[in-house]
Amino acid sequence: MIYVLDTCAAFEIAFHGPKYTLFKNAFDKADKIIAPTLFDSEVTNVLWQYVRSGIIDEENAKKTLVCLFQMVDEYTDTSELAIEALHEGIRLNHSIYDMFYAVLARHNGATLLTTDKKFRTLAKTLGIPVLS
Repeated sequence: MIYVLDTCAAFEIAFHGPKYTLFKNAFDKADKIIAPTLFDSEVTNVLWQYVRSGIIDEENAKKTLVCLFQMVDEYTDTSELAIEALHEGIRLNHSIYDMFYAVLARHNGATLLTTDKKFRTLAKTLGIPVLS
């Protein structure tokens, strides 16, 4: 099974959130975990926000960032997905950031890992399997 890991799900795993066990079991059985290159920027930005908010210190943010990067087996450059992501974002009036993950899942026949309820609903309407 191939899974597309979004930022929300990655943090759910990293910080042992309520869906940790569900996602961890998927990881253990996965043939491959994939993400768009956007993933690296998104997780880095979230950690920056966590440091600014006092949720985590810089040293732990750096350690967490390394762990988050190691979760992904293969990246797809967003430039390969951009035209379709833009089209779908316009058509569905939804964030282009999310559409990169949706398009990647569709291209690979993959299951999406996310905790984002709105995105989960959208992915299902696109026929993309979602583990949530």
